[in-house]
Amino acid sequence: MSAAHEASKGLRLLVVGASSGIGHAVAASAATRGAKVAVAARRMDLLTKLADDIGGTAFELDVEDSAAITRVVDSAADVLGGLDAVVFTSTVVPMAHIEDTDVATWIHAFSVNTLGANGVVRAALPHLSENGVVLVASSNDVGRPRAGVAAYDASKAALEEILRSWRGEHPELCIVRVGIGPTQDTEILRGADRELLAQLFESWVAHGQLPAQMSALEDVADALVSLVDLAYRNPTVVPEVVQLAPRIRTRDA
Repeated sequence: MSAAHEASKGLRLLVVGASSGIGHAVAASAATRGAKVAVAARRMDLLTKLADDIGGTAFELDVEDSAAITRVVDSAADVLGGLDAVVFTSTVVPMAHIEDTDVATWIHAFSVNTLGANGVVRAALPHLSENGVVLVASSNDVGRPRAGVAAYDASKAALEEILRSWRGEHPELCIVRVGIGPTQDTEILRGADRELLAQLFESWVAHGQLPAQMSALEDVADALVSLVDLAYRNPTVVPEVVQLAPRIRTRDA
């Protein structure tokens, strides 16, 4: 194991939203580096396999259920013997033109992306170690909304304000908000209407919002784990807001 990967050895980490995509990859990367990992999400079939593969513990969790958040975070802290870090990656991206976005869709997006993250921070607070880190995955599109994902973009903008409030009221906390750009091999488009998606892709390309290349999932996950390590090992500094964007390479590079 390299010196860089030794940095996570023994780190007690809870990853929320780990059944697939970025959360799944973060849990796997952290375990490879020697962290003790607990994972939480709704899809227990996928989550249990992940936990078995990395030697971790799986907890079923719907982040729209505030009571369940407290129960699961308490249980994960008990199993791990405390929490050195929590990574929140749960997200929903409902796709609809803004005039077609109904109230239920707005509520669902805010319940998962905004209130879910807030609930996890609140539940983790009494369990975090002195140098504990909370990393919340967000979008690097905040402030630059795309067509067709208004509920998602608005929920992430609201999340940013909530995290500012946490920092203002709890300056002792290390809360890292990471805006993540387009990433390969996630399930962000799972269930999207194909015809609508084609229209949205056309709009995104026209407005320069779709890069020629996306970031690799494993690179994004490794970067997030490295940020956790950086913040945990350097407790007098907080990388409060970090943006991860695709690095575009030319064909002959």
